[in-house]
Amino acid sequence: MPTLHLPSRALAAAVLSSALCVAAQADTLVDIYELALENDAQLKTQIAQYNADIELEKLALAPLLPQARAGYSFTDSENDSTRPNVVFNDDPLNPGFDQIDVTSVTETETDGYDVSLSQTLFDLSAWFGWRAGKEQSQQAEANLSAAQQDLIVRVVQAYFGVLRAQDNLRASQAQERAFERQLEQTRQRFEVGLIAITDVYEAEAARDLAQVNRIVDENNVAVAKENLSVLTGQTPGALFVLGEEFDPRPPEPADRAAWVDFAMSNNYRLAAARFAEEAARQNATSSRMGHAPTVTASYSYQDRETTGSIAQNPESQFNFPPDSEQTNETWQIRFDLPLSTGGAISASRRRAAEQFNAARESRINLTRNTVTQARSLHMTVMSDVSRVEAQKQSIVSSQSALDATQAGYEVGTRNIVDVLNAQNKLFGAQRDYANSRYDFIINSLRLKEVAGTLSPEDIARLEGFLLPPAAPTASGSE
Repeated sequence: MPTLHLPSRALAAAVLSSALCVAAQADTLVDIYELALENDAQLKTQIAQYNADIELEKLALAPLLPQARAGYSFTDSENDSTRPNVVFNDDPLNPGFDQIDVTSVTETETDGYDVSLSQTLFDLSAWFGWRAGKEQSQQAEANLSAAQQDLIVRVVQAYFGVLRAQDNLRASQAQERAFERQLEQTRQRFEVGLIAITDVYEAEAARDLAQVNRIVDENNVAVAKENLSVLTGQTPGALFVLGEEFDPRPPEPADRAAWVDFAMSNNYRLAAARFAEEAARQNATSSRMGHAPTVTASYSYQDRETTGSIAQNPESQFNFPPDSEQTNETWQIRFDLPLSTGGAISASRRRAAEQFNAARESRINLTRNTVTQARSLHMTVMSDVSRVEAQKQSIVSSQSALDATQAGYEVGTRNIVDVLNAQNKLFGAQRDYANSRYDFIINSLRLKEVAGTLSPEDIARLEGFLLPPAAPTASGSE
């Protein structure tokens, strides 16, 4: 009838519009990664630390470069003084000498400038300090690269953490619905006298437990989204989901020793530890050179001009204004040899030596851990490939077992507990399959991170296996 076609078309258009809107508003893995690049506080902290640390080389080089200074001064002074003086009295009635007080006021203005240049000619301590600064700048670069790789892993882990929680929630919801239907069927069979009340109680217990699991999984989804928002600073919307066509493959190359070699050559954290060790060694050498002499050449030039006036009472014909001009030019080569600093140089030398020992042992420990991580992650990824395939097959087997158990329950050869156990195994197999795929992805990225080969291209490759989320149904579920 024509009156029925219009609502049907409107409903179809609404469903299509809703699906397109969900796809448009959904966040892809690349979207989340780009947001994390802009908003992740941990990465911003590392970037700021990098910008600070790369200045260490320039700071260490500065004492070896020419030093120049220019100055200007202006002085305005006034000096009042009173002093006794002896004058000759030419009074013919009483000739002789008289003592009088002479008061004078002197005002002067002095301005001038000075320029000085100096150049270190020989300073072993500063030289090795500069070499340590170079190593520290390289260490900062390695630490920043490690932080960038760490962000990729954290983004993928948080993103798929949400998908993992959502998959578990969907499995819990499906399990709860299945147990609810099973409970209804059990009650009907009990009402007609085909089974005992015990079966009803078993079905109710299974339904209640499924409800508890669903509540827990709902909370896990909310927590996973909160963890993702820490990276992006925003509440995530609907996320693209991992498609079924994703097929885990063994890492290439398959040789475990090759991955260990990659890690030894390319691991950024290990590289940072090597730079830190070398910087500590150079610092230790610089501290040992604290007892060595230093030679410095310098040049200075000064120009001063003073103008002013003197007012004296009584006046004197011998008072001259305090005007003067002074120029001073000095060349100097200075040799310094520290004889005693109260033990500061020796204490600094011992401290730097122990810091080098600590940096060396830290590098050795990190090297061992890196080798172990490369080997164990390679073994884990190889195991994950087999585990995903086995879990996928276990879903088929669990479904077949459930169908057979359900048929046996219908004819009375199996009880309700057998049916509930078979259903639990099926839903457990579905959860394990989803989790195994996410474990493979995260462990693969961690393996690449340890090997130093992880890059944003790995994000782009994962993006190719993600699909837009399904549009919500009328019941609100996906």
